[in-house]
This record gives sequence, C-alpha cells and structure tokens, in this order.
Amino acid sequence: MRDVFTLITARVLRDCDGEPVCTHVGDVQVCAIKSHPAYQVLRDKVRLGRSKSVASLRLWESVGTLAREGDQQEREKWLMILLDLLTPYFGGWSKQLALKSRYDVSDIRSAMVEGALEVWFSRAGGTPSKELLDTMMTRAFTSARKLVESGSSETCATGAEHLVADAAHGDDFTLRASSIIDASTVRDPDTDERIRGERTGALLKRMGVMGHVEILHDKLRSGCRDEVDSPAITPTQAGRSWVDGKNLYYRISDLLPQYVGFSEAASIIGLSESQASKMARKGSLPFRVLWIGNSRVVSVKSLMHIMGIQDSIVHPDDVENGASHLGEE
Repeated sequence: MRDVFTLITARVLRDCDGEPVCTHVGDVQVCAIKSHPAYQVLRDKVRLGRSKSVASLRLWESVGTLAREGDQQEREKWLMILLDLLTPYFGGWSKQLALKSRYDVSDIRSAMVEGALEVWFSRAGGTPSKELLDTMMTRAFTSARKLVESGSSETCATGAEHLVADAAHGDDFTLRASSIIDASTVRDPDTDERIRGERTGALLKRMGVMGHVEILHDKLRSGCRDEVDSPAITPTQAGRSWVDGKNLYYRISDLLPQYVGFSEAASIIGLSESQASKMARKGSLPFRVLWIGNSRVVSVKSLMHIMGIQDSIVHPDDVENGASHLGEE
C-alpha cells in the first residue's frame, strides 16, 4: 500500500505533468524570470530542513502565498506542492522512527502530514513564512512521536488517500452562487447582474479606459481567454443561461495586472516600503508576498480583497451598455 508521502508526490507530478513550474508567481507566462525547471528538478534541489537558505525560504513564502490565493484548482495544486516539498526532509526521519519503535512507517507519515496540516489550517495567513515552516515541521514530528508513544494502531480518522483529498479541500474554495449574486436581497438575479455590469461600464468610461476594456471584450468574443482551457465561471453560474455557447463573463481583476511591486503595494495601503518590510518580518502585513528572484511582488487580487474592493463578475454587453449611457466625452 502506498503511504501518504508517495500519494502526495504522485498527485503533484500528475498536476504538473512534466511542464515547467513557476514557484514565483504561479504562471510561467507572466513571470519576469524566463527559465523555469520541471517540478521534479526543482524538488530535487530544495532543502527545507532545519538549515534553510534564503532562496529556500523565499520559495516557501511564494508557494505558501499561492496555496492561499487563487481559485480552487490552483490552491489545491500549491498546497500539495507545499506538502511535497517537506516530504524529503520527513522521509528519512520517519524511517528511523519506524525502525526504532517497530511501528508502521505509513502510519507515522500519515500522522506527520496530519500534524502539518493542522498547523496550516489553524494559523492565520499573516504568520511569517519561516515561523510557519518551523511550526509545521515541529508539529509533524510531535504528532508522529505521540502516535508511537500511544501505541495506537491507527494514525488518523481517514486513510492516506482521504488525507490527500482532505488537505486539498481543507478550505471552502467552492464558488457559490451567493458569491456572485445576493439572492436574499435581489428578486431578479438577471436584473442585478445587468445593473452591476452597467455601473462598472459607466465607471470605466469615466476613468477613460474603455478602449482597454473593449480589447478584452473582443478577445472573449473571439473565444480567446488568455489560453485558459476551461474558464472557472460559466454563463449558467452567473445567471445568463441564454448566452450563445461561449463563456463571456469575466472578473474586474481581469482588466488589471496580476501583480504589482512590493513598494507600490505598500503605497496603495498607505505604508512606506520600510514600514511594510518591518511588518512583513513580524507577520503583520495584511497582504502576502511572492518572490521573483530578489524582488517582491504582490497579487492585485489580494490587494483588492484587503481593501474591500469586490472582484465583481460582469458581462461585456452590460459593461458596454453602461459606458454608452454616458455618451461621448
């Protein structure tokens, strides 16, 4: 029977499929660094033991950020990668403990993963990355020792396969209808959808950026969505089921750059770069950081979230109608 370490690695290798993987911002196409290794090559080079390099800690911080942001599929992928980066360090120790205690190594490893996940889901997102890593490792070792000392024949409530599935779905990542439209306050969801889109279009027109917006609309209508194979939002989910087969809905964040520099992000929330850096070291910075080499960047979606800016879902027709209401300026 395969233990949980093997299952996690198999899941990650399946998800990455031998393609180059970007552990900086999660997308090879938008990353400033142009050379990216396949995941297996990256995994062989990473050392996240007690002696950790600056490069390894930066990688850990970026992967941790990616595992807490993005859509369901991306969060699942990066959480599995985060766990898999720990298993090389856990592997030898778990074997030694199994031999010393004459305990089944697969049970020990399940306990370690369960302990690490308890820390991941219980700690706030602002925990400094090094502290989070140290705490996850400590809890993993503690959980394994407690298992062995207790003499119990069972590690956790579920088998290894279910532990991997539970880890991937530990947070509620599902896009619910209520996150698109508040059904408790709107009698006609279609009407609410149109009003939201028209208000957005009017605002964008006042900002003088409708030319940029219309370029995105043309791409959507031609069936091009930045080479994404399966859009996360379908017409049915957003309420306009009669759209002619193509998924034209998009989020406001699609009009913005995916990332901004660290100093710019700090300025947006009213901090200097030095103030933001001090807060980042203490784990009190409201947004999470990604590393591209020696440079720090911040997800625009993350900034929108902490500033209370709703990443609304709109339809091109509604946005253009709203812009047209203002007339030519």
